[in-house]
Amino acid sequence: MSENIFFNPGDSIASDFDFENAYVAAQIYHHKAAKPVLIAREKDGKPYFIFDEAAAIAEEHAKAKEFSVVKRLK
Repeated sequence: MSENIFFNPGDSIASDFDFENAYVAAQIYHHKAAKPVLIAREKDGKPYFIFDEAAAIAEEHAKAKEFSVVKRLK
């Protein structure tokens, strides 16, 4: 799955360089909030970020960065 999406990095729930740790954080948030969660990465070598899917920005603006979706928890 190659999907790019825009987020304000300040809206991230958590971040980690290790995918397994990021995945655990995403599962915990997903369980507590009962909302779709995305694990995304800006590019290789950068940390994984966890975002609430609703925080996605429809179009690029000054504070937004492009991320690639790695995993989606629905």
